[in-house]
Amino acid sequence: MAALERQEVGAARSEDWRVLAILGPYRLLLVAVLFFLFRFNLAPDYFRDVSVRLFVFSCFAYAVCALALQFLALNQRFSLTAQAILHFLVDLVALGLLVYTTGGVGGGLGILLVPPLVGCSLVLTPRIGLLLAAAATLTIFGEETFRQLHLQRLDSGDYSQAGLLGLMFFATSLTAAMVGLRARRSEAVAARVGSEFVNLTRLNANIVDAMQAGVLVVDAARRVRTSNAAALRLTDGAATIDSHLPTVMPELDAALGAWRAGAAPAPVHSGPRELLPRFTHLGWAEQAPVLIMLDDAAALRAQAQQMKLAALGRLSANIAHEIRNPLSAITQAGQLLAEQSGLDPADRHLLEMIQRHTTRIEQIVRNVMDISRREPAQRETLGLRDVLLRSAALYHESHAQTVRPIELADVPPGLRVSFAPAQLQQVLFNLWDNSFDHGGSDGRAITVLLQAGTEITSGQPYLDVSDNGKGLSAALIDQLFEPFFTTHQRGTGLGLYLSRELCEYNQAQLRCLPRERGACFRIVFSTPNLSETPR
Repeated sequence: MAALERQEVGAARSEDWRVLAILGPYRLLLVAVLFFLFRFNLAPDYFRDVSVRLFVFSCFAYAVCALALQFLALNQRFSLTAQAILHFLVDLVALGLLVYTTGGVGGGLGILLVPPLVGCSLVLTPRIGLLLAAAATLTIFGEETFRQLHLQRLDSGDYSQAGLLGLMFFATSLTAAMVGLRARRSEAVAARVGSEFVNLTRLNANIVDAMQAGVLVVDAARRVRTSNAAALRLTDGAATIDSHLPTVMPELDAALGAWRAGAAPAPVHSGPRELLPRFTHLGWAEQAPVLIMLDDAAALRAQAQQMKLAALGRLSANIAHEIRNPLSAITQAGQLLAEQSGLDPADRHLLEMIQRHTTRIEQIVRNVMDISRREPAQRETLGLRDVLLRSAALYHESHAQTVRPIELADVPPGLRVSFAPAQLQQVLFNLWDNSFDHGGSDGRAITVLLQAGTEITSGQPYLDVSDNGKGLSAALIDQLFEPFFTTHQRGTGLGLYLSRELCEYNQAQLRCLPRERGACFRIVFSTPNLSETPR
């Protein structure tokens, strides 16, 4: 208990020092008033039996001590408890002498001990406050006993007054000490709660600032009160703190007004970005602030696309795994047929085609499974022109019944790229199939044109696969690489998606270039390095 009281004494130390500093002017004023009344004989009843020399000495000594105590209190010398006890002891001695010189307790000056006792008890524990009250009571009784012995007369009425005064000392001291203790406890709790509030505020600010979504808090006057880094980024720095929402973002302010009227939140635009706002009232009052969460619509779509692609990757791996079993049976049957003698040349040619294309299907299955596992691609440094010639020959062989012209318009002989050979062939086949299957619905004869070179800005090699078909609208270009998107009844919607995945798998990029006539797909290869296998 004592340790707890000592801890609570130190909780309001600045206020406690202020209490001791206030007692200094009180002492000086008290001395001045008493000396003024005595000097001009304005209260003769109080100074009827006064000892002039002792009274003047007591007043002078009390004033000097008051100045010294004021200096100590203002400079906070020594501990607070020691100073409070010292202050009261000086008051006790000085006022005890003044009570003695003015006729004892009956003179009425004993009541002057109450203010110093209250002030010192406020800054001390109740236990020490009661000790001070006991000291004051004993001093009054001692002074009265000494005075009556000195005058050789006994007055029980003065002892009664001394007893009542002592009861007042104990009551006021205990009350003041309890009030001070409760005040210190309240201030300690307030300080602790304030510290926790500051910590929580900082924690909330850090959490809000670290959020990927934009966070705005708008008050009833539609001024921004809170804005995190994501909100500033999404609004291009417009939604700063204390900015006026209708001025900096009128479209978002209109969406907020519509939401308050009961409408569903509508997308808004901030520069080139499309934002999806979410509104929440921060309170029950009609004029309560509103929390606005801002999400980048493009980022959300990309996230959903990644989730869809991840699921598709797992699905593709499962399908590829199921294809392997019948493919193995076909391959084995072809090998058994090849071992038979007596096959005519035409049948052997067909058998060789079966073996080549089952090998190609096996490689496609392996590529799909590698993509789903995200294993590193076995890239090689390839001569692009040679790869295109071999791939075109194999493509024509697999489509011998149809005319599918592929022209190498401008492919430098020395241009080399970095790619896994079988995967590059699969990408080319997918792009060529896309041109011939989807580009000629208007009856036009389709021709695929291959052009290659080096990009001026990045220095990376590229290959353009273009055709003279009907072309692509801007709306279709945005959806081309989505899985299962197709405009053909017999299409699977996986060709371009797998082609782009294979390109990214080989650190290349596949994109569709806008053209007035026909479609054009560009593969931008990564720059070959010496660690890759040359071929």
